[in-house]
Amino acid sequence: MDISERKVGRITVVNVQGQAIINAQPERLSQLVGNHLKSGERLFVVNLSDCYRMDSTGLGELIKSQKLVSDYEGVLKLACVPLRLRGLIVVTNLNEVLEIFDSEQAAINSFGA
Repeated sequence: MDISERKVGRITVVNVQGQAIINAQPERLSQLVGNHLKSGERLFVVNLSDCYRMDSTGLGELIKSQKLVSDYEGVLKLACVPLRLRGLIVVTNLNEVLEIFDSEQAAINSFGA
């Protein structure tokens, strides 16, 4: 699993690529989010367009990241979730706590940026 990040205004966009599975160190996502929260950032978009596989560990990291952001009174949104992963997110009801957008730009625009 590869993670890259960039800033779009005051929003941190995190790109997750590859497999978010136990042996791919998915905990790097929540670590990255936690580091940004400690430095005062509060708005996040996680782009999953290039994430083609996720297991329960990867899903747990999304939940952990959401919880961290919520604890800091921030907002985390998902963008470009592939159909296969979207099904997993819906089945686990994670879509009840995370907004999902079809495009990264739509997620960014939803912050009013």
